[in-house]
Amino acid sequence: MEAPKPKMIRVIGWLVIIIAGIIIFSNIMGALIFLISGFGGDFLNDTEEDHFHFIGYLFDHYLYMCVIMVIIGLFYLIGGLNIQKYKLWANKLVTYMSIGLLLLLWFLMYEMTSITQIHAFNIGAFTSTVVWSMPIIIIIGYLNTKSVKRNFK
Repeated sequence: MEAPKPKMIRVIGWLVIIIAGIIIFSNIMGALIFLISGFGGDFLNDTEEDHFHFIGYLFDHYLYMCVIMVIIGLFYLIGGLNIQKYKLWANKLVTYMSIGLLLLLWFLMYEMTSITQIHAFNIGAFTSTVVWSMPIIIIIGYLNTKSVKRNFK
């Protein structure tokens, strides 16, 4: 008889699905608002030619960024659904996607805070990054413990 699998793995699967839903929904809505408002296209023109501003580059290519984030969200969603089925490949997919999301969050926070001198904005960006990083770190840590990994096939 097969030993019962921990229900916490299914909870982590639901957490991944919720995060994926937030990523997908927020980027679709962001792209729609961006298109409806006619916003964008002038950020790189406002900067000095000898300085590259990554945030300006992102705003100039915002729709592409939203599409990429929706694709990342879809992969995360697929991983979350299959973690609930105890698939090892889903565990690896979610782990790698989580590491990528964590690196992206901290990189964007660094870029946003490097272009402004408004301390309240910098504190808010840092706090938001820490808050969003916590569930991702918990997911990575939990899915990669030996006692959990042995439940995946």
